Amino acid sequence: MAWAALSCEAPPLALTAAPAPTAVCPIDGCASRLAWLGSSGGGRACAAGNESPCGGSVARECTDGALTAWSEAQDERTVACVARMLEEACSLGDARACSFVGRMWLDGRGVARDVGKGIAALVRACDEGVALACMVGVRWLSQPLYAREFPDASQLNARLGVEHACLSGEASSCSEVGLRFYFGRNGFPRDRARAARAYERGCDLGGGLACNNLGDALAYADGVDRDLVRSAAMFERACRLGEAMGCANLGYMFEHGEGVSRDRPRARELYRDACASGDVYGCIHAEMLARQDAGAPRDPPRALAYWQRACAIADARACAYVGVMYEDGVDGLSRDAEKSNDAMNRACSLGDPRACEWMKSHGSDLSP
Repeated sequence: MAWAALSCEAPPLALTAAPAPTAVCPIDGCASRLAWLGSSGGGRACAAGNESPCGGSVARECTDGALTAWSEAQDERTVACVARMLEEACSLGDARACSFVGRMWLDGRGVARDVGKGIAALVRACDEGVALACMVGVRWLSQPLYAREFPDASQLNARLGVEHACLSGEASSCSEVGLRFYFGRNGFPRDRARAARAYERGCDLGGGLACNNLGDALAYADGVDRDLVRSAAMFERACRLGEAMGCANLGYMFEHGEGVSRDRPRARELYRDACASGDVYGCIHAEMLARQDAGAPRDPPRALAYWQRACAIADARACAYVGVMYEDGVDGLSRDAEKSNDAMNRACSLGDPRACEWMKSHGSDLSP
């Protein structure tokens, strides 16, 4: 099945995760200052002695208690306690805490100023879906005075900006975020699970490309559990939203009976519709299906061997069929991007225009 691709960009930024917080309060302690929180049900703020700042509270409760304390803070010692709590809550996995303590590190409020830790915390929170963290990072990195303190500020600014746009409801931005996490490009780490989450959000917002790419992830267990029924449903939704790749991928599901009942006439129709809309994957599959109807092997391993033999004697279209079969995975699951690229490159060099279109759409360099 096919998904959208990006051209090669700069490698992702290396962001070091913040270390676990030191479980101490300011030198003169602060538990007594905030004891009122315990009686009000908000939890203890910055526990005394050798206890952790959160005093054993779960991350979310610790963050809530810290924010309550911060809203009533009257001196910097109290703010320091809040910072300790938020730091620990962040390390325990609460993304909201990361967004708040990240800003505190950038400003040096309640903690020693640390730009690296601050940006890393904001990026972590943004990646976990806290739109405010994305926005704070963008605004901070957009100021020349501050941006000079952080290497590759413009690339990271762009990353946080597109994530914020996705979280603010732009379906196309969610597709872009998903692709960047998928490939690990444009300042994004390679993270297939986050890619799938971005696709799902974009699909929920009505993005056809996001629905298609979520369907692909579900079909190949790429960042999510494999679910062929849901995968077919996502392809159908993408097709209904006007995404030609979704129609072609749904055709593949009908041809092979994956997630839906096998229906070759329906597959043929979907491939033709996708091809008419300019989808190369659909065109090649429509031709393969027609060749099978005319007597070519249908069993995937036999079909692959058949087209490989024809490719070896310079049949350009056969090379394209080999390329698309490796793209799909001969066993319906395992892909081989390198072999697919090699076969398509050979097909293009032998004069197949659709293979050349394929290579261009996948951002590949064409051999002469």
